[in-house]
Amino acid sequence: MLARTLSGHLTICEGQILWADEDAHQLLGYPVGALIDLPFSDVCINASGIPVPARGGVDGPDLLLKTHDGGTVRVDARAERMDDFCVLWSFSPVARGARAGRIDFLARHDALTRLPNRIPAVEELRERLNLRDGRMLAVCYLDIDRFRDVNDRFGPMGGDTVLREVARRLKAGLPHEAVVARVGGDEFALAVSVGGRQQCENLVAQLLARLAHPFRLKDDTARLRASVGVALMADAEQPTEVMLQHAQHAVFFAKRAGGSQLHFFDASQALEEQESLALRRAMAEGMARGEFWLAYQPKVDMRCGRVIGAEALIRWRHPAYGQLQPGDFIPHIENHELVEQLGDWAIGEALRQAAAWQAAGTGTSVSVNINPRQMQRSDFIERLGEHLARYPALPAGTLELEILETSAIKDFATVTRFIEACKSFGVPVAMDDFGTGYSSLTYLRRLPVAALKLDQSFVNGVIDNAEDQAIVKGILLLAKGLGRKAIAEGVESVAHGRALMALGCTLGQGYGIARPMEPDALPGWIADYERNPLWGRADDCD
Repeated sequence: MLARTLSGHLTICEGQILWADEDAHQLLGYPVGALIDLPFSDVCINASGIPVPARGGVDGPDLLLKTHDGGTVRVDARAERMDDFCVLWSFSPVARGARAGRIDFLARHDALTRLPNRIPAVEELRERLNLRDGRMLAVCYLDIDRFRDVNDRFGPMGGDTVLREVARRLKAGLPHEAVVARVGGDEFALAVSVGGRQQCENLVAQLLARLAHPFRLKDDTARLRASVGVALMADAEQPTEVMLQHAQHAVFFAKRAGGSQLHFFDASQALEEQESLALRRAMAEGMARGEFWLAYQPKVDMRCGRVIGAEALIRWRHPAYGQLQPGDFIPHIENHELVEQLGDWAIGEALRQAAAWQAAGTGTSVSVNINPRQMQRSDFIERLGEHLARYPALPAGTLELEILETSAIKDFATVTRFIEACKSFGVPVAMDDFGTGYSSLTYLRRLPVAALKLDQSFVNGVIDNAEDQAIVKGILLLAKGLGRKAIAEGVESVAHGRALMALGCTLGQGYGIARPMEPDALPGWIADYERNPLWGRADDCD
């Protein structure tokens, strides 16, 4: 059987490669992602002689592309001007000889389903779909959810049978002039003329209903669900590859929302995602350059005038924007592996700093916030053990981890196992922002946390708000009855501290005590505070 002939695509702006698909990387012999940001002249020898119009596209003569290993490949090429003035290049190897017709067919079609492997150019679609009188072009990207389960259950041949039937159902469910293409293993692209967004929604719903009907394989059945991203355009002047990128971007949001649904491309949402992508790239580079550091905010026993520890709070010394707080960058990586890497680094750095303080004569515990994604990693406990093993002189309890109450409620069994495993290493776990969840009291008696950190929304009103006072008092009684420590967050003033102590809460943290500080400043601050504590020292304290 002849292998599928590659058809690659590159987006070029001001002579630089901004985007390249997997076929382009494979055709030129580059690892995926390695073409990005390269000068176009590094891979194309004679493209400068092809004039690209201000709008639309042009088919060029044969181009000679340079491969990663120093060789060359001759390709047929087409260049299309995009709305942002960049140029989309499409190319496929030039076919010669008697087998050219067969190769050309395979270059343009999927061997398994016999569908095209790409959407035609917009000029062809404009005529084929009769995009006139207000009709809109809808380019859809359909991604079957969890298709791997079908292959695992029925084997590759069974999976191929299902894919052929998917192709048949999609063609049967669309107008005859519509285009259906297979653009990936379990991914299909559709191009169809619609009267508006609602008609498009109805059409996609009908297609998903067809796919939801059971697929019969011998004596068994398979059921499929799919996520669909849609890019709509009224004037049909964007290159179809750009619209397909938009639809593929939209399907990402459909899957992130749980899958098996339709999502329309939204330019502002795409821009936000692009900004997040750029920020994540900058964060990865910043981590490599050592731009992140930990500030430390003390936690004190207000009644006895002692410092009981410090919370490690991550900061980013951004080369362009200066000092950034967690709220400036953490939301962009909540569901990305970077949050795991950053969290792992924070644990190691906090332990390193605690060991340095101890060697200089100041022993104190440090607490680190744990993201739910990091907590769920299968190797988290193993990594925690490796970090602790580097500092054998630190006593048990030096490191404390903090988890959000809402995280504990969502996955109680996993969190319980996590806390027990941490305790086996001598690492207590505190529940942060306590009081913001709805089911916490049901689970708390079975959740082996060492401490509860009262959410600052209750602490803020503890001076003069009777309801907040009642809530804080109730949490304190609950914590005492269950043998848990209670620490108040958001102690903004001496008056807040007095009000909390009157209710029985003696442990606190907040700007009224100290703002987060540089690591080198903490030992001196501890010494000064314990010599002259804000609330004095009760007579019965040691």
